[in-house]
Amino acid sequence: MAANMIGVKKRIIIVNMGILNLVMFNPVMIGKDTPYETEEGCLSLTGVRKTTRYQNIEVEYFDSSWKKHRQKYSGWTAQIIQHELDHLEGRII
Repeated sequence: MAANMIGVKKRIIIVNMGILNLVMFNPVMIGKDTPYETEEGCLSLTGVRKTTRYQNIEVEYFDSSWKKHRQKYSGWTAQIIQHELDHLEGRII
């Protein structure tokens, strides 16, 4: 979930990673590779739309203690993060 999608004007996303909810403050994708075409839905719209995502991404962000992190993600987690980063930029897929 992206904060701006629920009316909070901050660059914050929350990604559920199974047993953990990862909160990223000011996340920035700094690397990406292996593009693929997929279809995604969004709670903000009905139906699904085609989009391009990347299998592997690298993200820089701050945690709730303002400690800077740089982490690589792949697969489904990478796709979810990319979707939420789009929301921060005002894009709805």
